[in-house]
Amino acid sequence: MNKTINFISYNKCKAMTFIEILIACLLMVVVFIIGWTISNSFTGVKKVRNYENAVFLANQAIEAIRAARSQEIGSDKDKAGNTLISDFSSGKDTYDQNYDGFTPSVEIGGVIYNRKVSVENVDSMNADINTGLKVIRVNVSWKAHEDGTPIEFEVVTAHCDLW
Repeated sequence: MNKTINFISYNKCKAMTFIEILIACLLMVVVFIIGWTISNSFTGVKKVRNYENAVFLANQAIEAIRAARSQEIGSDKDKAGNTLISDFSSGKDTYDQNYDGFTPSVEIGGVIYNRKVSVENVDSMNADINTGLKVIRVNVSWKAHEDGTPIEFEVVTAHCDLW
């Protein structure tokens, strides 16, 4: 019997080549970028939702003021407790004795929105004539979830009651 002894053995190691390592790294980078993009889109959705809530709160105040008569609205100079402007400032609803949600601070989804409504009478150049015109300013402020920076949304409109 003829036995051949092979002194050179070719042990194949289970190893990855450089190209395979590059492809694995590239796939990991692609997965990371997809995850980062999805995370940023969720952050963008939160920002848009916060702005939508601020617009809603400002519109609530504007629509309540548009539905009221001028003498019922009051102004910043008035100290009467039976005006709509005092409802927005206190949240106690002294104007109509119904809870309408006119509170100066509202929490929605973990974010605290502070709403400030101010009303200024526009005076006529002739002191004998009442213009019935009021400038309404609604400011809604909150802090961003991401970095805590304060953000403010403002609406300014006019109200005229000459009927």
